[in-house]
Amino acid sequence: MISASSRDRLFAVAVKLFCERGFRETTVGDIEEAAGLTRRAGGFYRHFKSKDDVLVQAIDRMAEEMIADIRLEDVISLKSPRAELLVIARSLLRHAENYRPLRLLLQREGHKLLALRHAARRANARLATMDVVPWVENVLLRSRAPRNNARELALIIFGAVVLHLISIDRGDPAFGLKDEAFLERWADHWANWFARGGQD
Repeated sequence: MISASSRDRLFAVAVKLFCERGFRETTVGDIEEAAGLTRRAGGFYRHFKSKDDVLVQAIDRMAEEMIADIRLEDVISLKSPRAELLVIARSLLRHAENYRPLRLLLQREGHKLLALRHAARRANARLATMDVVPWVENVLLRSRAPRNNARELALIIFGAVVLHLISIDRGDPAFGLKDEAFLERWADHWANWFARGGQD
């Protein structure tokens, strides 16, 4: 029987090979061999249904870690929209950096991998539903801003962070801004917007 550590090794090696070589170019035999198992002896299939299954689990793991790291009650205890924005965004950037190879794979091959696209969409929806949208709803309650369209506002606010990440991934940060410079200006803008009651 294969141990749990072998499963973890298979998982880690598979994600690494997918990111380095490409999903389609990596075979199950390659994964087994790189994990120290006998090639094509069935070790991979004792733990995973398919290569797609590994990718879906990798995306799910990334989302779970991000959700666990951003606890709404801890964030709102700061009682400052600017400080709260910075905590959320820094957490997102930290996790994005930890999972950069997987995110690059998603950007590079997501259009060809339906299971990966669906997993990423589910992960984004979970993050929005459990952390980002509830935070926006909470800060709207505390400010004089109109209390409707929290989902749309969350997309507008945090969409800028996603675009910043994509620009970094492409090696060309927007306007040459480093993470902290971008985050400071971004947080200032939205904190001021909430302070003005949502008035432009």
